[in-house]
Amino acid sequence: MSQGTIKQGQLPQDLLSVGQALPFDIFARNGFLLLKKGYYVLTEEQKKKLEHVGVTTYVDEGKSQEGAYVESGEFTEQRPGAFEEMSSLYLRTRALLTHAIRIRDFNESVLRLATNIITLAETQPDALIASILLVPFREYAPAHAVHTAGLLALLTRRMALPQNHRETLICAALTMNIALTELQNDLYAQQEPLTEDQQQTIRAHPLLSSAILREAGVQDELWHTLVQTHHESWVGNGYPNALDRTHILPPAHILHLADIVCAKLTPRRYRSALLPATALGHIFQRKDAEFDAAFTTLLIKELGIYPPGSFVKLASQEIGVVTHRGPKPTTPQVATLRKIDGPPYVEPLIRESRHPAFSIIEPCGVHLAGVRPSYLGHLWKI
Repeated sequence: MSQGTIKQGQLPQDLLSVGQALPFDIFARNGFLLLKKGYYVLTEEQKKKLEHVGVTTYVDEGKSQEGAYVESGEFTEQRPGAFEEMSSLYLRTRALLTHAIRIRDFNESVLRLATNIITLAETQPDALIASILLVPFREYAPAHAVHTAGLLALLTRRMALPQNHRETLICAALTMNIALTELQNDLYAQQEPLTEDQQQTIRAHPLLSSAILREAGVQDELWHTLVQTHHESWVGNGYPNALDRTHILPPAHILHLADIVCAKLTPRRYRSALLPATALGHIFQRKDAEFDAAFTTLLIKELGIYPPGSFVKLASQEIGVVTHRGPKPTTPQVATLRKIDGPPYVEPLIRESRHPAFSIIEPCGVHLAGVRPSYLGHLWKI
């Protein structure tokens, strides 16, 4: 933590820079949020307006300090939970994908974001998994990028990788679809078959994304290779080059796997997401033929059969949400929310599914929980 006296007041002028991500939230004096941490100041005019009307919490030496506005009108330092972190990651990633060419030190900005995700995976792995499944989003493209990066941060926790390769892999996940951002958001709600133009854009986007990254200053060739090949498949029908499995790097293959898993776990506006247990089952059935069995086994080991954030029915005739992975992939900890035929509990009740009385009967949909998923974040507070 920065040393010095924490103050609330008008923004010191040297705290904001055009093309740099905000290190704090900026509020109007009435408490309304003007610009969230991680967003970018894009013009000199915007910078001047924020300096004139914005306030935040800062340290008197001029070093920024994160703050959160509370109803009393004061600012208080507060560590966000994983759900709040995930929402912030969506916003920061959206800014990076949308304004890559205009952002100063784009490479370093993406790396900072990747480092934040790695930290979350190391310190709150169960909460990270749950937030992928439960935190709502407005735009699909940045959310999918963060989900894929988060899953990779989990899968690579115990992998012996060369120096910096983990960070590069996660940077690639965050930016692999940068040329497809707007179309991805459009397709999120599109029920009709892809048009010919859309198909061509999709097939070209790995190479176009790499070109945009070069324009934004990314020089890491592994990063480019991963972006260019993240849609290549072991069965040889991938794109853009239909490579066979012998020409696909292992990190590109695990990126491809994480990309597909996260797409299956995410709903569309016109359909629900697959139940996590069902989605993971589909992936596991395709091991060896389409996916490296070592990676699919690692996927089940890290997520479990019933990942945190998924909903289940118990032998106790209760509906609950999985909160933490257990000693076995089939025996996680569950917070029960209601009886199957009853109203929601005032407070969730913690059950250990390894005990026969609370064993999991089957996965179920969120509609049976009787609570909005975004309200469950307190179950993973630390």
